[in-house]
Amino acid sequence: MPARALLSCCLCAMVFLGTTPAPSGVTSNTLFAPAVASSLSRSIAAIERADNLPSVAVSIVVPGRGRYTFVDGYADLKTLTPRTLDQPFRIASITKPFAATAVLTLVDRGRLRKGDTVATWYPGFPNAGQITIDDLLRMRSGIPAPNDDEVLARVYDAPLAPAPSLPQELASYARLRSQFKPPNTIGVYTDFNYEILAGIVRRVTGKEIDELIAQAVISPLRLSNTSYPTGSGLPGPLRGYGWNPVTKRFDDKTLFNPPLAGAAGAVVSNVPDLIAFSRALCLGGLLKPQTHRAQLSGQPINGSATDYGEGVALGEGFCGHSGTINGFSTDMYYFGKANASFVISVNRLDRDNRSRTTPVLALVTRAVLTQLPQKR
Repeated sequence: MPARALLSCCLCAMVFLGTTPAPSGVTSNTLFAPAVASSLSRSIAAIERADNLPSVAVSIVVPGRGRYTFVDGYADLKTLTPRTLDQPFRIASITKPFAATAVLTLVDRGRLRKGDTVATWYPGFPNAGQITIDDLLRMRSGIPAPNDDEVLARVYDAPLAPAPSLPQELASYARLRSQFKPPNTIGVYTDFNYEILAGIVRRVTGKEIDELIAQAVISPLRLSNTSYPTGSGLPGPLRGYGWNPVTKRFDDKTLFNPPLAGAAGAVVSNVPDLIAFSRALCLGGLLKPQTHRAQLSGQPINGSATDYGEGVALGEGFCGHSGTINGFSTDMYYFGKANASFVISVNRLDRDNRSRTTPVLALVTRAVLTQLPQKR
């Protein structure tokens, strides 16, 4: 469920496909010139058809200026229920900025210090006396990343399997002691950093990470369609799908055991809530100003063109995160120079874990960069 390199989309040369037929979905626009909005909608619809996407939902918002939305396709391929903007879905790794922000509220309250080391709670873990809270937040702990393709394929095939406990995972990673790097020397993206953070939250507060996220982020922002689920289903009619190359049909991949994703990827939300969260994440309001500035101070991630802050991907003026999980691909970003937030949601992710939003992300990024007024 890793973040993708947003920079490649910011620099892409993709053009709008102006000769494609008009989309059959629902489009609203008070943000772009009519011809631009029409071209953007036709282009998204063309990608939807060409890439065999069950549905696409896009929202671009600039407060005080306007918004553009595109929604097309089916929430449920069996009932042919239409896709809408308000239907909740699994946001995958976009959970990380929720979790990071919640942890940073403990820093603001003096319950944690970012320089505290893992040894305070898990002294037997490799490099425990050197790995700090900040290292975990920034993916700079030196903990080796497992083979993501293998791990995610296992989860894809067995989404209702029981999740290993944190002690079991700590022991499993400890056996990789020889592969650990010195902390704060290289950024390596691995979900386990956030599982350790969830364990530390439990030790410090006596609460699970879901309670802290609800109290520190969801409730203050009044995100009525955002939750950290306890059951395997989703609220509402939206289903997630993965293409089966053997049967040449979509498999329903909606059901999922939340602890398999945990603090790194379990949260459920919808498009309007993510628009609101993106602004709080990137503009502030939930944290003290100094804490917020530090959260958005990024460092390189190995193998990525983006930088990574404390639970946030950063690049070329953009701030946010992407996420992939069984049945769902999502992007949530804010572009400061245009004061624009955008969210892209597709209810398809296959076993290869290749995000299905990438071509739409390229179009939306280009529209924001070239068609909206930019602050100098």
